[in-house]
Amino acid sequence: MSKPSVRPGTGEDIVLILRHFSDPASHPQQRYIEKRSRSQRGVSQGGNGAEFSDTSESLSQIFNAQLLRLQKFVQELLRDAVFLLSAGALKLSLHLVTILRAFFACLCCFRGAGKVGFLTRRYWALSCLNFQLNTIWRERKAQKRLAAEFLRRHQISTLLSIRLLKHINWLQPQQVRPKDPEKVRRNAMTLISEILEEMGAPPLIEHPFFRSFRSRHPKLQTQLCNEALVPVFHSANEIVFTVGESCSMMYVIVNGSAQYAAQLPPPRDAPVGTAGTQVRKTLRSGHWLSEAALWTGWVHRGELRTLSDCLFFGLEAGWFARVISSQKSAHAFAASYARKFVEGLNRSIQSDITEAGPVD
Repeated sequence: MSKPSVRPGTGEDIVLILRHFSDPASHPQQRYIEKRSRSQRGVSQGGNGAEFSDTSESLSQIFNAQLLRLQKFVQELLRDAVFLLSAGALKLSLHLVTILRAFFACLCCFRGAGKVGFLTRRYWALSCLNFQLNTIWRERKAQKRLAAEFLRRHQISTLLSIRLLKHINWLQPQQVRPKDPEKVRRNAMTLISEILEEMGAPPLIEHPFFRSFRSRHPKLQTQLCNEALVPVFHSANEIVFTVGESCSMMYVIVNGSAQYAAQLPPPRDAPVGTAGTQVRKTLRSGHWLSEAALWTGWVHRGELRTLSDCLFFGLEAGWFARVISSQKSAHAFAASYARKFVEGLNRSIQSDITEAGPVD
């Protein structure tokens, strides 16, 4: 069975997340977006003081954005210059070796049957290096182009766009091995969360508990998304989890589709002899699984297999508990919901796709 591919640290993975966000099917929050836009039209007539504050802030942001844009342009110019010089030197070396091979063919390349000469080995090595360098360059350009198109299409603010592109440039997998992967993960999820906020589709907004929690504790919800959410990638026809595996995270399908299958026993209070239930359900963007892992000890009751390339957001139970416990009122609200959820879970057929509990 393939394990979850949790790799939120590299620029390549950030671009992969943006690819999934580009799919219209990855936005089940469309109803939320429409409701939000209607409500915002109703409150858009603010006072003069508020308007002045917003204008001052936007001017400051524009100034900072222009400075960052200039810095980014200079960095890109220097990076391109270094690449062009390196590529030119490599091609020159390759041409030189080619000439030397032709000139010293008899002396260096045919010393014996089945032997490869020194210049031939150098030629192969330089050719391979040249191919790798050009491949990396093309991939890097393609990633930046896709990210820039996504940011422009969704009208992401200039400051956030520059921060994201800097993150992608810094964390090219061939360039940097981060010394603190956890810090990198948090920074990546902070950027993704802010992008979703600007798109009007905040993470976890489809779930009733987190929608209510967001209205009560917006800052803590942001911290939760930054610290406890991890992206999980799976290709088509991969097994995400199987029956009996210990579970420590809630899964939210961001994009793609998967099939959940389980043979479930009857509820605990069911009469003796009651037959179990066979469950088979196709899940798509916006569905969540294994919420019980956040509120109680949990093992998977069924098997989840992807039907297409999928991006999940995994909400880790350990980090979730740490963030929630940092504020007394938030902890009390979560504990109240947890009690009701577990009570409902004990009365119903226990499944990874159990619906959310009641929220006060």
